[in-house]
Amino acid sequence: MANEEKKDELLDHDADGIQEFDNNLPKWWLYGFYLTIVFAIAYMMYYHVSQDGQVSKTEYENEIAEASLLSANLPKSTSKTLIALTDKASLDAGKVIFEGTNNLCFTCHKEDMGGLVGPNLTDEYWIHGCSIQEITQSITTGFPEKGMLPFGSNNKLTDEQLLQVASYVISKKGSNPPDAKPIEPDQEIVCPPSQKTTATK
Repeated sequence: MANEEKKDELLDHDADGIQEFDNNLPKWWLYGFYLTIVFAIAYMMYYHVSQDGQVSKTEYENEIAEASLLSANLPKSTSKTLIALTDKASLDAGKVIFEGTNNLCFTCHKEDMGGLVGPNLTDEYWIHGCSIQEITQSITTGFPEKGMLPFGSNNKLTDEQLLQVASYVISKKGSNPPDAKPIEPDQEIVCPPSQKTTATK
């Protein structure tokens, strides 16, 4: 019985009048603690010593480099004349694309397009042009240097889907959402009058 574990035995010191029990830690706690040590060592060896794995910063840089390469290989202009869609079915399809979890347009522009990290898409001030051709081209090639990946037919969206989402963006002009992002005068210019009207297919 001499080796029997003692429980709830007070230590002979105190801190600010508080005494502690001299009990062993629970086995499940100890094993969990040992597991975190093993995991930390394995993680360090895999990601930082052998560098077999890519840390999140490296993954991000590689994805941006890949997107830049894809963007550089995409045509910068198109000879095909595009006309914005105005029928409800097309605009509804464009809304689904804009708000979809596969494209994540709303994370930078907000669901109401008032702008967050990205610019406000509902006012008359634009950075890369506001015509259906320019908006479609911007979505196609993206702006990887600013964090917007290309969504062209070689990546995520078909030509029809590109036209649908671009038309949906145009349809929201002048919607004046609350808390819209302020104009950035050093980057944005007013949309030319010739591009303010939406053509009908």
